[in-house]
Amino acid sequence: MSISWRVGALALLGAPLVVAFPHVRTAWAWLVLVAAVCALDLVLAPSPRGLGVRREATGPIRADETAESVLVVTNPHRRGVLVDARDAWPPSLHPEPGRHRLRIGAGGSARAVTLLRPERRGVRRADHVTLRAWGPLRLAARQVSLDAPLSLAVLPAFRARRLLASRLARLHELEGASATVMRGPGTEFDSLREYVRGDDPRDIDWRASARSDGLVVRTWRPERDRHVVIVLDSGRCGAALLGAGADDGDADRIDLGVAPRLDAGIEAGLLLGALADRAGDRVHLLVLDRRVRARVSGARGPGFLQAAADALVDISPALAPLDWSLVVAEVSRTVRHRALVVLATEVPPAGADPDFLDAVAALSATHTVVVASAQDPSTVSALAGRSDADEVYLAAASSRAAREDAAGCADASRSGAVVVAAEAGLLPARTADAYMRLKKAGLL
Repeated sequence: MSISWRVGALALLGAPLVVAFPHVRTAWAWLVLVAAVCALDLVLAPSPRGLGVRREATGPIRADETAESVLVVTNPHRRGVLVDARDAWPPSLHPEPGRHRLRIGAGGSARAVTLLRPERRGVRRADHVTLRAWGPLRLAARQVSLDAPLSLAVLPAFRARRLLASRLARLHELEGASATVMRGPGTEFDSLREYVRGDDPRDIDWRASARSDGLVVRTWRPERDRHVVIVLDSGRCGAALLGAGADDGDADRIDLGVAPRLDAGIEAGLLLGALADRAGDRVHLLVLDRRVRARVSGARGPGFLQAAADALVDISPALAPLDWSLVVAEVSRTVRHRALVVLATEVPPAGADPDFLDAVAALSATHTVVVASAQDPSTVSALAGRSDADEVYLAAASSRAAREDAAGCADASRSGAVVVAAEAGLLPARTADAYMRLKKAGLL
């Protein structure tokens, strides 16, 4: 049961009567009359339990998009009904408007549209639909909550997709417009050209030079169809909450807000995966903590991004640390030949995690390893604080943490990894740039 503001207004209408006949019985008599009218209105109100409800929603959607939830209410009664409906969703979807007023004719139906603006990924399940059917005087209403189960899959936002066009342009220049004379395990023969000063004498093709008037050198291009394995740490390191970065006008920075380190790894993994797939490489995605949480392998073209987004929908960081022996085993199971292995995790301080260094050394013996570590923008910005004593102490603590992180990165480099340490908002761009540098140098 529910009452409207009209009940209070009706009770105030009895004030002149109480002034004219100033007695407590007069006030009570008027209030009893108001209660009787409300009870009569409640009895005449149609039962909301007889109304039919159905939900529809457009999805799946990305976390930075807007979806519509359509609530259809059907009236099987022989007379019209005035209904207030609440289409309840989790607060993280920011449903607007919160309530709808519907006038439904006899045997008819009405639609109510609720806009959903999700702020984070995951599978969001709708709550009950609350219906409030008013009586003919609009004083009292019958209320009931009905089940209308529906779920909406919110995919990762992939805010780094705006960086994809510029990286693809660089990739096109790298692969199509300029051949390189640098040889490595990730290059293959492209063409011959005349020797110019500065070329490596080892690249001179003596047989071709003998048939021409001058020296001729071989040129090389990055090899396609390589394997790229992206490993996302969904353990304790991925659960660390990183602050929002300052807007310094850097075109490579994406706005992640205050988010777990795992979200920065997801953005870096999606950008790198899309870039490597367009480069003709085979991309594999693994999400691990103490077990394998998600695996994407064998998807090519647009199917990779869709498969990766579907796999990452409901991944949340665990509180257990990452099992590095599992990482080595799963990478070995995924690829049999030399590959680029990208570990999106935190680089621990020097000597803090021997298992991490052992895993990096084991992987580096067979593969090219890149460690992508997202740094807390709040810690980086605190280094410049000098205005008061609190900021000076915070800057000193941040400086010590930065030195420990630098020592940890040096240990990882000595173990054979290429370390990319950047603020969370810059990590996707820096990881993609490291991939193209390795590809250009023929080190994949």
